[in-house]
Amino acid sequence: MRPVLFLVLLVFWPHLVNAQETVKYWIFLTDKYDVSGKHTQVEDDYLSGHAVARRIQRGEPGLASVVALQDAPISPVYEEDLFRRGFKIEQQSRWLNAVTAWLSEDDVHQIASLPYVREIRPVAHIFPDIQPLIPVSPVIPERVSSNCPSSRFGPSCTQLDVVNAIPPIERDINGRGVILGFIDNKFSADSAAPFSHRSLRHILDDGRLGEFRDFTNMDSSQICSYSSSHGMAVASIAVGYYEGILIGPGYGATIYAAATECSSYERNIEEDNFVAAVEWMEARGVDVITASLGYLGFDDGQRSYTRHDLDGNTGLTTIAMDAAASRGVIPINSAGNSGFRGPQTITMPADGHSVIAVGGIWPDGQIFDRSSRGPTADGRIKPDVTAQGVAVDFASGMDGYERMSGTSLAAPMVAGIVTQILQVNRHLKPREVWNLLTTTASRSNAPNNDYGWGIVNADAAIMSAVALRRSEEAFPVPDNLILHAPYPNPFRDIVYFTIEAAEPVSYAQLTIFDVLGREAAIVHQGTLQTGGLSIQFDGSDLPLGIYTYALEHGGRTQSGMLIRLDY
Repeated sequence: MRPVLFLVLLVFWPHLVNAQETVKYWIFLTDKYDVSGKHTQVEDDYLSGHAVARRIQRGEPGLASVVALQDAPISPVYEEDLFRRGFKIEQQSRWLNAVTAWLSEDDVHQIASLPYVREIRPVAHIFPDIQPLIPVSPVIPERVSSNCPSSRFGPSCTQLDVVNAIPPIERDINGRGVILGFIDNKFSADSAAPFSHRSLRHILDDGRLGEFRDFTNMDSSQICSYSSSHGMAVASIAVGYYEGILIGPGYGATIYAAATECSSYERNIEEDNFVAAVEWMEARGVDVITASLGYLGFDDGQRSYTRHDLDGNTGLTTIAMDAAASRGVIPINSAGNSGFRGPQTITMPADGHSVIAVGGIWPDGQIFDRSSRGPTADGRIKPDVTAQGVAVDFASGMDGYERMSGTSLAAPMVAGIVTQILQVNRHLKPREVWNLLTTTASRSNAPNNDYGWGIVNADAAIMSAVALRRSEEAFPVPDNLILHAPYPNPFRDIVYFTIEAAEPVSYAQLTIFDVLGREAAIVHQGTLQTGGLSIQFDGSDLPLGIYTYALEHGGRTQSGMLIRLDY
């Protein structure tokens, strides 16, 4: 061993010894009563204006009272009592009504007996084979895309083309006005400022970095040293922009970023940092949260999660991501890189009911053998969708680029696409975004636990989102007809059209066309009387997909978009 390394070990030895004696635990509290015996109240400035608007637009209204209780701060009475007993609180979670602290075995028994403590649980660590980026084999053939309109996209053209994200980018759909949050580790090389890589500098130049927060420094007992710029790599795939080399589909989005991972001796990331980052981002108004991290095992000698816990309700990171979804946030997570071990190899929070888990494929569409598979412990299909996870180009070093593999690199591509979807339709709820992605993906009719619902089709999902937005509008036809938007849209079997006529019409035709412009069905043909005509159309024979409809009268036409989904 070199002397310098020996010296480093001597410096850290007291911490390592102490880490063997104490373990980090979650302490779950029974209630949130303050000194007056009343429930604590949410501070007026806790939520940003954007967070309030997002909750109104996309949150679950039936959970408003529950959310208000969850948002309230933890009890200052219990916090003070723990401090008086000599326990230093490292992190707090309002949503879980819990705090974390380093405890010895004797401490655990003491705290468990307190009347206001509901449960104690060790803090989880990252499953070791999820985090590392996997180098690309030199035998991987280069795929030359036929859909690159110019040299603008450079080497990143392939990964964009695989998910059909180039057409919307060419139409200037790039996530503008949407807030995207990254949970990862470093977002720059060495000691450089976050997002200083030339492919990410446009975010700083445009003032679109809302805030970067390092949650790893909030734990005084945890020594954290970074070993990679994984966060920078992930961010560059979703929002990078450097013409001729690397472009991400959501490069116009506003960014919040959280460092929660410590890539030191055990390369572990702790649940408390992750949960705190999710709560912070949601309160700041983030629309989409993406993470390429996963949890399952503890260190030796500690209690671990098992495959039976992958039920969408047990992992604390999963609970946090699902709670964010109930508030209107779209959560996205990589599936993991343990697929070579067989089924049920996803990790938390990819098992979440509301979390869009992303698997990885080769550029030719074949599944990446390391891409983690479902099902969840309760039998749900995972991953949900897939994107390129092999030979992915991303930002590396001070201003360089690299090509590697892993589902860590597939998830941010989907996150960027989701910002595009929300740009064209801000009212979509998390489940509606999931529906758009899965019903337009390559295997929407035959999902499985390798591919999920298949390879994302960004342009189709975005056009579907546009159609949903238009479904709330009315379409006037010149002269004396008004064609109202069909409902429901998307529809499964039955869809209703309404035509209003100011005076009788001798002939009008309402027709549905497929994406190639071929006639798919005639909804109405013939006369129209004064007043409103409601038409029930049975579209169960139409293949799933996107259609246009057109009302023709007197040589004039008014049209709109229609989607058939299999809910």
